[in-house]
Amino acid sequence: MAKKIRSKKMSLLLRLGIFAFSAYVVVSLVGLQMQISQKRQQLASIEEQMEQQRLSNKETERLLGLGDDQAYLSRIAREQLDMGLPDEHVFRDAAGS
Repeated sequence: MAKKIRSKKMSLLLRLGIFAFSAYVVVSLVGLQMQISQKRQQLASIEEQMEQQRLSNKETERLLGLGDDQAYLSRIAREQLDMGLPDEHVFRDAAGS
């Protein structure tokens, strides 16, 4: 009879051990799935930033190709640097319209 009690205790301990291990595995898998989801979102965000940077680089390369174009340089000097040609008079609308 003592062996039956001992074997029942061992069986119960074994079942509890298996249950605890199974619960640990399930919780670990759920946590890993959440991490994978977060990393996928980060990857999508970084890929979007990369595409925007690629487009920006392409535009910069295009503008560098225009660097020798006198009309382009003249327009940039007028619009961004407020420069003009000698003996040129620039009138600005004070009303802003």
